[in-house]
Amino acid sequence: MIKFFRKIRERLLTENKFSKYLLYAIGEIALVVIGILIALQINDWNENKKNETIIKNNTLLLIENLVADSVYIVNRRLAIKKDLEVVYSIKKRATRPNVKIDTLIKIARDEYTAAVYGVNFTNQTVFNTILGSGEINLYARELIQEINSIYSAQEMTNFQYGNSFERYVEALRDYRRRYTFNGPANIVSEGPLFEKLWGTIDEVDFIAKFNVMSGSKILVYSQTKRELSKVEDRINELLPKLRKILAND
Repeated sequence: MIKFFRKIRERLLTENKFSKYLLYAIGEIALVVIGILIALQINDWNENKKNETIIKNNTLLLIENLVADSVYIVNRRLAIKKDLEVVYSIKKRATRPNVKIDTLIKIARDEYTAAVYGVNFTNQTVFNTILGSGEINLYARELIQEINSIYSAQEMTNFQYGNSFERYVEALRDYRRRYTFNGPANIVSEGPLFEKLWGTIDEVDFIAKFNVMSGSKILVYSQTKRELSKVEDRINELLPKLRKILAND
C-alpha cells in the first residue's frame, strides 16, 4: 500500500502536475490524520472498557463489604439492646422509693455483668485498596464523597467507642479496687469471707462507685448506638446507587 502511494506521488512529480500533486498531498495528510483519530478513538474505547471493568469489580467488592457491615451493625445493636434492657431494669429497681442497700448489694455482686459488647469496624480492605491505587477516582465525585463518608463514619464510631469504653474501664477499675462480683474469677466469691467483705463496706462509697460504673456502661452504649445509626443510614443510602452501577451492563 505504501509503495502504491509512492508511485502515484512520483508519477505526478515526473509529469509536472504540481496542482494535482498538492491535492494528493493534502488527501494523504487527511488520511493520516483520520487514521490517527481512529486509533485514538479505539484507544479511548479500550480504556473506557477497562475502566468500566475496574469500576464493576470494585463496586461488587464494596457492596459485599458494606452488606457485611450492615449485618454486623444489626447484630451489635441487638446485643446492645438486650444488655441495655438489663441495665435499665437494674436502674428501675435501684431507684424505687423503698429500695434498701441490700438490694443494690445483691444486684452488684450477683447480677451485674461487667462486660460490654465491643464495636470495631475492620472490614475496610477494599476501600483502602481502591483509595491507595487511585481507582476510587473512576467514580463520580458525588459517589466518591458518599463512599468516603461511610468509612469516615466507621472510623469515628471506632474512636467514639474507644473513648467511652476507656472511661467505663476506669470506673470499673475504681469500683473493683474495693468491691467485687460473684463469679469464678474471684477466689473469695462465696462463704463467710465473702459475706465479711460485703459486711464492712462504706455504703455511700459503694453506691457512688456502682452508680458511676453502671452509668458509664449506659454512656458507652448510648454513644455507640448513635454512631452505628449514622453508619447504617449512610450505607442504606449508598447501596442502591452501587447496585445500579452493576445493573447498567
